Amino acid sequence: MIPLISPDAPPLPAGDIQRQLAYLQAVVSNMPQGISVFDESLRLRIWNDGLLKVLGLPAETVFEGALFSDLIRIPASRGEYGPGDVEAHVERITALAMKFEAHCFERTRPNGTTHLVQGEPLYMGDQLVGFITTYTDITERKAAETALRKQHSQLHTIIESIPSAVSLFSADTHLELCNTEFQRLLDFPPALTQPGTPIEELFRFNTRRGEYGPGDEDAIVQSLLKRARKPASHHFERTRPNGKILEVRGVPLPEGGFVTVYTDITERRHSAEREQLAQKVYSHTPAGIIFTDDAHRILSINPATTQMTDYETFELIGQTVFGLLNLEPGQNADELQVQLAQRGSWSGELTVNQKNGSSLPVGTRVNRVDDPQSGMPAHYVWILADITERKQAEDRMRHIAQTDALTGLPNRLALLMRLAQILPDARRHQWKVAMMFLDLDRFKIINDTLGHQVGDELLREVACRLSKLVRETDFVARIGGDEFVIILPAISSPADAASIASKVTAALSIPIETDDHELHTSPSIGISIFPDDGPDADIILKNADTAMYHAKAAGRNNYQFFAAEMNHSAAERLHIERKLRHAIARNELNLDYQPQFNASDRTPIGVEALVRWHHPSEGLISPARFIPVAEETGLINDIGDWVLNTACREMARWIGAGLRPMRVAVNVSARQLRRRDFCETVANALTTSQLPPELLELEITESSVMENPQEATQILERLGRMGVTLAIDDFGTGYSSLAYLKLFPIDHLKIDRSFVADIEHDLNDRAIAFGTIALAHSLGLKVIAEGVETEDQLDLLRTNGCDEVQGYLLSRPLNAAAAFAFLHASHDPE
Repeated sequence: MIPLISPDAPPLPAGDIQRQLAYLQAVVSNMPQGISVFDESLRLRIWNDGLLKVLGLPAETVFEGALFSDLIRIPASRGEYGPGDVEAHVERITALAMKFEAHCFERTRPNGTTHLVQGEPLYMGDQLVGFITTYTDITERKAAETALRKQHSQLHTIIESIPSAVSLFSADTHLELCNTEFQRLLDFPPALTQPGTPIEELFRFNTRRGEYGPGDEDAIVQSLLKRARKPASHHFERTRPNGKILEVRGVPLPEGGFVTVYTDITERRHSAEREQLAQKVYSHTPAGIIFTDDAHRILSINPATTQMTDYETFELIGQTVFGLLNLEPGQNADELQVQLAQRGSWSGELTVNQKNGSSLPVGTRVNRVDDPQSGMPAHYVWILADITERKQAEDRMRHIAQTDALTGLPNRLALLMRLAQILPDARRHQWKVAMMFLDLDRFKIINDTLGHQVGDELLREVACRLSKLVRETDFVARIGGDEFVIILPAISSPADAASIASKVTAALSIPIETDDHELHTSPSIGISIFPDDGPDADIILKNADTAMYHAKAAGRNNYQFFAAEMNHSAAERLHIERKLRHAIARNELNLDYQPQFNASDRTPIGVEALVRWHHPSEGLISPARFIPVAEETGLINDIGDWVLNTACREMARWIGAGLRPMRVAVNVSARQLRRRDFCETVANALTTSQLPPELLELEITESSVMENPQEATQILERLGRMGVTLAIDDFGTGYSSLAYLKLFPIDHLKIDRSFVADIEHDLNDRAIAFGTIALAHSLGLKVIAEGVETEDQLDLLRTNGCDEVQGYLLSRPLNAAAAFAFLHASHDPE
């Protein structure tokens, strides 16, 4: 409230009053502000020119007694109070003025000028007589304030944008300014980063959490405060407990205080360490490293590259890397560059050219380095590893993998790889290729009797002889055991293969001399022709194998060409083998017994056990079909054991049931006889069945004992000492040495049915049969003839001294029950 006249002022004379009014008028007129005085009726009483300028009032509208509302209407009509109805603005502003309340506000006119409007009510004594308003132009001040605020905002933005932490402390070491990074990087709580915070509090907070290391808190803080009160430029690094590395830079201010900048250089330090490590790796790695531009021109090489190539760095800089490296066969530099541009990397094996003209195998990996700005290829890094030792090891392993260790010949793997090369060429050029599958006859006997060392010597000599027989373009391999394969590419006709087969047979017929032995062997050779006998390696090899088995069946020491019908018999063998493996377990085998008789009075004296196979779907399978397969596959051992045990058990059961004791004859195969535990197997069968040994007769073919006469003699003598009787079966069909025959501890010779069948008409068969009887008797052996089917055959044999007979004339083979009944009735006619 402004009193119009001070109540304490003494009254002035009239002349002085006039003078005072003049003074006041002069003051009002010369004030830089606009001034208006309205009475209690809101009529203008006093003003100056500044009022007209502030409100933009025309001079004619401003006069003593002018209404407040009329004057306000002028700027309102110009929109200076905002949009809307002019009279509404006039009424609103007039109503505010009628309150005669003190006010102070800023108003910016449309022309951009800003005024500070201040109003106070006027009182004369206690009576309201109006109000006075001043209008001060503050446009420049506002512009300065705006510029200052903008500058402050920019400074704040700059400080906040700085990636480092920034702090400003006053001369009295109180925080005046810091950015957000200061709080984040130094992990201060928000309360400690407010302006006015003493630096001592920050020091103490850091000391307590170990930022400055161990020590007394107060001593550390006082030491830091001493330096802060006398600031000087400083620069150092500090590692925080969390591992961050800070670079600290401080600068004192002229007027006191100081600014400090904290920069996190952890990654920079780590990057520097990594760079140093990378440089060490680059300089000391044994792998060659070549750095090129996007055109594969060499920019730098490491020392290992120089060691590999003998080229110095200056000799290679600027040269294309493709002049140093030899690409893989079938690949060119353009293709590799396209591949690198598309995929960004490549790896493989190349050779690097050395300065002396030689080359070095290297494992190579190439990686593209793209420009981080454009994303386009900028550089390539070539890494070269010397793989000489690995290549040599691979060559050694390849040689081991593809070479037979015993003979030095290629093995099965090498054979298949060679066929993979030869057959496509043969198909393309329409060549014929012969495949010869060779198996050594009687090798197993030599190996088993003379030992593996002798067997190995034999195989090495065979390999040597085969290699000398063939052409350089031919291929000889050992594929296992005593099996060899010869490939004859580009033959003109099968006759060429037959010629080589004949040479092989002749070469192997020459005895092989070892240290203490003269070895004899012969080949069984199967031959197949590509493409006549098959379209691929597997079939050609299989068909040659099949033909080889036919060569063995044809008497060995010969060769056979493959024919389609051979596969039928091979399939038959596989069919029989597959079913035979389950025959014992499924109780499909049984025994028939054919009685044997005294030739003079036809009295039964024993039986021969004959194995029969009753298949559930195929019915009775002839022994002629399955016995050879069992011999070939080794299944004869299991079948023979079953026959032996069953026959002994059955005869013991018959005797226990009242049958007069008589012998049971069991056939023994060559495979059984070669078993180390055969004598133990016989003894176990006798013990288990409790059959007296003299009632068991083992029938052995003359060919089986003649395979290895010395070993056979030892086995037969052991069996003889056990009390078992022995018979030579099928006598006369093989090759027997009479010198060995008289040494064998045998009891019977059995004349083969082939000599008995025509004894009535064929004088040769009759002479053989009678000669055999005489020979046996001269050696103290009994003779039994098998296959007797007529009375005339029986009379001829009996009159010439044959001791025993068996055959359909006297009895067919009978099952166990029928045989027991027949034998029991023969000895008990009542």
